[in-house]
Amino acid sequence: MSYLPCELHCHTVHSDGDFTVAELQKAAADDHLAIMALTDHNTFSGWDELDDNIIPTIRGIEWTTYFGHMLVLGANDFVDWRDAKPDNIDEKIKQVKAVGGLVGIAHPFQLGSPLCTGGRWEFNVRDWRNVDYIEVWHQNLYSAKRENERALELWTSLLDKGYKIAATYGRDWHREETSGHYGCTYIDVDDISAKSAMRAIRLGKTVISHGAKFIFRVHRHGITSGIGDTVKKGNYTFSFFTDLHSRAKDAGDEDIVYKEIKIVTNGGKCVLETRYDERHVRLRLDSGCWYRAELWGTVDGEKKPLAITSPIYCE
Repeated sequence: MSYLPCELHCHTVHSDGDFTVAELQKAAADDHLAIMALTDHNTFSGWDELDDNIIPTIRGIEWTTYFGHMLVLGANDFVDWRDAKPDNIDEKIKQVKAVGGLVGIAHPFQLGSPLCTGGRWEFNVRDWRNVDYIEVWHQNLYSAKRENERALELWTSLLDKGYKIAATYGRDWHREETSGHYGCTYIDVDDISAKSAMRAIRLGKTVISHGAKFIFRVHRHGITSGIGDTVKKGNYTFSFFTDLHSRAKDAGDEDIVYKEIKIVTNGGKCVLETRYDERHVRLRLDSGCWYRAELWGTVDGEKKPLAITSPIYCE
């Protein structure tokens, strides 16, 4: 399993960040991230300064409008964001997809005006099939708690409607912070490259995490499938891989205790719960359902999800 920690939402002095491009890339490499994305607000002027020898980097941009922020990764041509409005966003997204770009919804419930004009998602997406991922968790995982809870609810509701959308975490990295707890997105990359990361996001092979590496596979009749895959209904063995120390260097002062693994399906319903260190469980998967795994524990005594995988789907 090649899930590696990545950061998909970063800014530099080319928009409202404090980092130069080189400083940002070095900070990401020093943080032991495998891949990052440069997503300055409404500009790609920093792309020319990127050095993939420091860290492989996805060329991106954060469309920053009065109606929401949209992350566009890896587009091969320019698509104008300036005329994006609530009722034409589907057409704008199609234009991005037509030039090879990935589309992600940034911090959909971020507090809006007057603190962050346009940060809350208010576009009227009618065809969510063209949205590749949603930033389910963002920024400081504890101060943004309610925003992240609502984003998780939105993502779950879209999964219930049959949309296969990946979950990501976004640090929304602007500068070196001296406090707070920041996570990462684990992405199933074939090789450490922007191209491989984009392919994995398209396929829904992502995990959002406070730090621990947490993934699963399912096995039936000698066939193994993983996160993002579609399988037939039937009885499966789930195999979990959990590395609680994967990002231990980022541990803050909080008292984190890992407790259990949950398998969650449509409506956010928990259909199985077991110890956090369990390796294998059996579960029947039903037609038309999705299943994700969640690693739960406590942070300073408060119960929280500490890692959430994107789902596997049952046809």
